[in-house]
Amino acid sequence: MYKKIYNTILKSLKRDIKLPVCCNTIRSNQEIFEVLLQTSFLNQFIETTVKELSCFSENICSADTVINRIKTYGWRNVLLDFKTINLNLFKRWIDKPKGKVYLAVDCHDVPRYIKKKRYWKPRIKKCDDIEKLVHSKKQSGTHSFHRIISVDIVENDKFTVDFEPVFNDYDQGKLSVSLIKNIEKMIDIKAVLMDRGFFRAVTVDFLYRYGIPFIIRVIRTKRINKFLEEFKKNKRTWHVYNYEINKTAHGKSDRRGTQVKTTLVIVDNSTLEKIPAWKYDDNDQYFIFITNLHVDSQEIAFQLARDFRKRWGIESGYKTKKQFRGKTCSLSYAVRLFLILLSFVLYNLWVSINSRLKHRIWHLPLRNCHLSSYLMMFLCIICIASRLIFMEN
Repeated sequence: MYKKIYNTILKSLKRDIKLPVCCNTIRSNQEIFEVLLQTSFLNQFIETTVKELSCFSENICSADTVINRIKTYGWRNVLLDFKTINLNLFKRWIDKPKGKVYLAVDCHDVPRYIKKKRYWKPRIKKCDDIEKLVHSKKQSGTHSFHRIISVDIVENDKFTVDFEPVFNDYDQGKLSVSLIKNIEKMIDIKAVLMDRGFFRAVTVDFLYRYGIPFIIRVIRTKRINKFLEEFKKNKRTWHVYNYEINKTAHGKSDRRGTQVKTTLVIVDNSTLEKIPAWKYDDNDQYFIFITNLHVDSQEIAFQLARDFRKRWGIESGYKTKKQFRGKTCSLSYAVRLFLILLSFVLYNLWVSINSRLKHRIWHLPLRNCHLSSYLMMFLCIICIASRLIFMEN
């Protein structure tokens, strides 16, 4: 079983990622991928993996060979190849949705630790990954991140359908809409679930323009708080307001000055969950969101509030992807992007393997048959170790 799982992962990489191979190249792409896979499964540095593998065999490619092969290929080719792998995985996914589904859009920030400018010295090596950094609020001890925006199916079966790197000069709202438009050709969308980071007039304008159904949680601005005060004063359990989101909607200036009319919905969670109001914090008691869906009854408003909780599926997916992510000391963005996107593909492979297991042993008296991510990594590491040992013997 463990050999079949590992070979499935390896074949997917070999088939769709065409790293450059010259006539005098000694190491094959398969050897490169084996090092990268073990790096991802053990969540360690490429350099560390090569040292550990060298203890079992002398016929191991160096860390410089792995890094230079990816660096020569370039980050744009890496991105296109991983998108191809992901698309093929989705087409072969057994639990591919047949009806309408909820999609979640979010940004995944991978910390990038750099020294302060006053300590910097002129670099001898070419460093192109710093140009691709996005700066945000401090998290995990740094303000600098490599950002990836992704779109996930967040129903009972979760899957990362598409992804795209985000840079400082990219319009995050426009990028998310372009991803959704591509996915719309393959999936029937019930609604797109977005968190407060997408509560921007430009993003909402794009969603309306392309007719994409959405539910976006709002930032509590002064205008929003006025609606909330009126809601509390009248002791309502739910209510719909006409709301205009504009260039000062959440305290930041939008140079385009976009103004969009939308629907604001407020729901009392204490009524929804039938829990006493005194057990809630004021921020948690009321769920406030904007949507272009038709909300004309309490039942629909409450159902949308419940459905929005499915958005947490994308957050739990990011936690699993971190388990599959390798590290590197390389200053090349292509190498760093390769490891990030490899974790996305390994996550989808894990989802696909669980789908196959579920359908193949449905007739057996087993409940909740599920291969954990840690068990899958452990099985693949056993396969790598056994191959090295028998190869030497």
